[in-house]
Amino acid sequence: MKKMRFMLLLILLLATAGGLFASGFALTGVGSRATAMGGAFRGMADDTSSMYWNPAGLGFINETSIGLGGTFILPSSTWETNAPLPGIPAAKYESKKKLRSFPTLLMTEERESRLKWGFSAFVPYGLGATWDAYTLPTTGMPGQPAGSTLTYSAGFPEEEMMSSLAIIDAHPTIAYQIMPNLSAGVGFSFMYGMIDILKTVPHSTLSYYAPTTFDLSGTGMGFGANMGLLYKPTPALSVGVSGKIPATMYLHGDADVKLWLNQFANFSVWGGTNPAFLTPAIYGTTDGAHGITAELPLPGEIGGGLSYKVKPNWAVNLDYAYTMWSCLDKVTVDFDSTVVILENHPTMQVNIDSKDLNFKWKNTNRVSFGTEYVMNSGTALRGGFFWEQSPIPDETMSPTFPDVNNKMSFNLGTGKTFGAITVDLNAQYVMFQERDVTVQTADNHVGTFNANSVSGNLGLSYRF
Repeated sequence: MKKMRFMLLLILLLATAGGLFASGFALTGVGSRATAMGGAFRGMADDTSSMYWNPAGLGFINETSIGLGGTFILPSSTWETNAPLPGIPAAKYESKKKLRSFPTLLMTEERESRLKWGFSAFVPYGLGATWDAYTLPTTGMPGQPAGSTLTYSAGFPEEEMMSSLAIIDAHPTIAYQIMPNLSAGVGFSFMYGMIDILKTVPHSTLSYYAPTTFDLSGTGMGFGANMGLLYKPTPALSVGVSGKIPATMYLHGDADVKLWLNQFANFSVWGGTNPAFLTPAIYGTTDGAHGITAELPLPGEIGGGLSYKVKPNWAVNLDYAYTMWSCLDKVTVDFDSTVVILENHPTMQVNIDSKDLNFKWKNTNRVSFGTEYVMNSGTALRGGFFWEQSPIPDETMSPTFPDVNNKMSFNLGTGKTFGAITVDLNAQYVMFQERDVTVQTADNHVGTFNANSVSGNLGLSYRF
């Protein structure tokens, strides 16, 4: 039922507030140096960000260090539709531009020559979007007399579509150097998520004058792990494989569901005979806040990479990753108490306790290429590129999904060491392929979708 569409927005936004410029709702990666090489780092994995890319790389790092970093992202998304919805006329809409930042902490300690451990904290999933697309109608009900108007209660949100999600991963890692040229590693993920959502959906029956808003604020926890192997058959060649197991975020929070009231003016009886339309309160209630729970699956992944030193100071890397987004086929949302819509109108009343929602996401491929050249002065120059698929099919595509289509990323970076301190910088531009969705389903929006993002990354590390 279209009355249930506000429910869909909960899971859509839980899953999509992250990931504007990487697959689904995952960010591009961790570490300024690795990101500057397009994420082609599984086969190199020779700095502290290996705890994210390939934990086996920690086995070859012979230093105690601490690093701080930050990623800064400026996304841009547009949606153009010629198929208007109630309250959303045919037009081209643009999401609000907002600079977002995500921090990183990386630490390693060399306890003995073969066994290494480290700790990192980073944001593998996170982003958001804010839209102003809904227009409160003042006229237009079928059969409404000329000159009649509609007015709404104060407080209707100006920006009625908002999502913000960040998942922090506290990530202890250990690695063991099995042989002088072979290492294995494993990391454990303790994840904490923070979610804020605001969304407006036209009402199915009262679509001309009674929109529903859904306001959610919640948190959640989950657990996971990654593991890897790194093999160096020659001094110039390094081969790495790594993967992460599927995980689940257990989310809980409060949802405030409101069906906005209206008042008719300038006519006596709509339709000539039905006095119910003179008492609009019969059609709408503010249902209030409800507790809500959901389980959000996070995908498993497997990947491999090669790193080859053309010269001692020049490395070329190639990387491939396969992400199993098909875990997000459907999600069940449960309310702690029954949500009652139109409770004062028995013939139209809707009670909601839980809902299964379809996503039908697909598994994706990503190919990355990167290079690093270290000059005689010690300054490193880096470049990278990746191509990645979007997991979202047309049948569940929505403006609230920033990951609009397959994408290409272009990266440039540099690094410089000053004694025990190293500074790394990276700039990234991600370009999405335009997507046209022409077939309407219960779970999507039709129209033309475009997106891009500009981001930067700063990393500082200190070796003891």
